Amino acid sequence: MSTRPAPSLLLLQSILLVSLATACAAHRGPAIPTASSSASKGDTPYVVGLLPLRPTSPEAAAEAKTQQSLIEQALATLTPGTPIVVVHPDVQPPTSAEQASALAQSAKVDELFWGEVSLENGKLSVRLQGFERTVNAPHGTWPMEYTLADPAQREARELDALRVAQYLLEESLLPQMMRNRPTEVRQTLEVLVVREPKDWVDWNSDIIHRRWGMLGRLTRDGVLTEQRYRAALAEVAAQASSPPSSAALYKEAFFSAGLARGFLLQGKPQAAVELLSDVVRRVPDETDSRLLLGRAWLALGNRAEAAKVLEPLSQQNANLETSRLYTVAVADQPERVDAALARLQEKQPEDMGVRLLRHVIAPSPESTADLKAFTASHPTAAWPLPVARYLLGELDEQALWAAAKNADDHQERIQNCQAHYLLGEAALSGVLPGRSGSPDRNEARRHFEAAIATSAFHLPAYNLADARLEQLALPEGTTSSQR
Repeated sequence: MSTRPAPSLLLLQSILLVSLATACAAHRGPAIPTASSSASKGDTPYVVGLLPLRPTSPEAAAEAKTQQSLIEQALATLTPGTPIVVVHPDVQPPTSAEQASALAQSAKVDELFWGEVSLENGKLSVRLQGFERTVNAPHGTWPMEYTLADPAQREARELDALRVAQYLLEESLLPQMMRNRPTEVRQTLEVLVVREPKDWVDWNSDIIHRRWGMLGRLTRDGVLTEQRYRAALAEVAAQASSPPSSAALYKEAFFSAGLARGFLLQGKPQAAVELLSDVVRRVPDETDSRLLLGRAWLALGNRAEAAKVLEPLSQQNANLETSRLYTVAVADQPERVDAALARLQEKQPEDMGVRLLRHVIAPSPESTADLKAFTASHPTAAWPLPVARYLLGELDEQALWAAAKNADDHQERIQNCQAHYLLGEAALSGVLPGRSGSPDRNEARRHFEAAIATSAFHLPAYNLADARLEQLALPEGTTSSQR
């Protein structure tokens, strides 16, 4: 019998490492998101390249074919009515993540999946792994082991094949969301229901609820987000021991951050504060819940409480999102703003986005000189070099937007989102080209709304644009509504 499958990898964290700095945008009337930014119409396939399972010995060859057939049968049962298309590329299994990435690209598949089967002394072992192209990361399944003499081994192998098929469909959800395919995501989620006791969905129902909640975030349906994260939290509570383990506490905190996002989407920051204050007290070093609590305090106009919550993140987990929210909280204390930006730049000295952020939120002759020197020393840099050159007056608006174009719709939406976010900050600070010294809240709002319209919800730039819109919704003159 196989062991219980491990929960799906939380790949969203790796995606959030995409630099906020890849920016580019217009300063008068932000460009309306292009057609590539719109959601698909529900007919975009997600292609899984399934390679033949490799036997490690001649004795295992027949069993490898059997296991392959069982997995294909399970996929054939689940995929009708979904965007999932299974193909069989004529390639050898990769031996490294780099090779897997290249093979997925050349085979034109979204997911490449392969494995090996070994048989020794009547013990059968199956090892499976995959590589997802949009996420650009490998992943693997749980070990599957059987005793061929066991009368129940066939049933166990069929159940594992169903689990593998469900796992593959679940692994497609985040990439499809990243590519703004809400209809296809819903189609996939609708087949991810319990079909057998102890199947993958039965064992990971909290993850399925979380994916539904993420679909709510993608479509900006705060009610769906709230409902599904509540359901995920209920599953965690039902499975938790007493007292709850450290892992259960962290999962509760992580899902609570998702629930708080649902509250914020509905314009209920007070509910987010009430939820997360207790969570952060009990799990003080869980990043997402602390970050969302600080953001909720800012949405209420309480910078003092936000600063208390966000300062540990600014010092210990400095990144573009945590540092920016913290600098909003301490905007009336320039020395703390400068210290936070210095920590961020020390941590990421070669990230142009860090210098861009400093230039648009704390403009000064020194920040301008630093950005000019950095761009001059990196003349062949790719994105976001055009953004820096635009803000420095070295590139016109038309050329900037041309640079944001990309053959990959996903990458273009990323660049547009990041661009609009940074230009929104520049508008608030009065450093847009041609408008030096003239802060413009309305222009900032238009840029932040354009960032949200890209649906690139997995980016720090998207989250920051959302947070800045919450702060701009406060009455003008409220401390959190200012830079």
